[in-house]
Amino acid sequence: MIFDIKNIEQKDIEKIHQLEKKYFPDPWSIAGIQESLAQTYTALLGAWEGEKLAGYVIAYFSVDGGEIARIAVDEPYRRKGAALKLLDVIKETGRKMQAEKIMLDVRESNEEAVRLYKKFGFTEDGVRKNYYVKPKENAVLMSFAIGK
Repeated sequence: MIFDIKNIEQKDIEKIHQLEKKYFPDPWSIAGIQESLAQTYTALLGAWEGEKLAGYVIAYFSVDGGEIARIAVDEPYRRKGAALKLLDVIKETGRKMQAEKIMLDVRESNEEAVRLYKKFGFTEDGVRKNYYVKPKENAVLMSFAIGK
């Protein structure tokens, strides 16, 4: 499949919220997504197949690095390249912002996501015990060195 990666706009927030509710036990509110969209050093990107939002990523950048706060791909589009394409654009965004690395955390039980991140080049940095609440679970901390 070919996905168009575009910046998320105000009109897309409801679509992100629907995916949040579908895939996260602690979905972000519409207001929370809007707050992220309004921040200067935030990247909100969507993977689109035509008019359908296949997936999205929300990442924050600072002087020395970035953090992926959310990433999700709708079930019909999984294992078809949408997540890797989103990660690739986030990597390029980080490079342009002179970030040295990108970090994320993922539920320990989400083995499919851990495999995806490792395939992309992320490494495991450690485990944060009982980080997630609904349900209580450890977080695997991962990072990706961008390089110059």
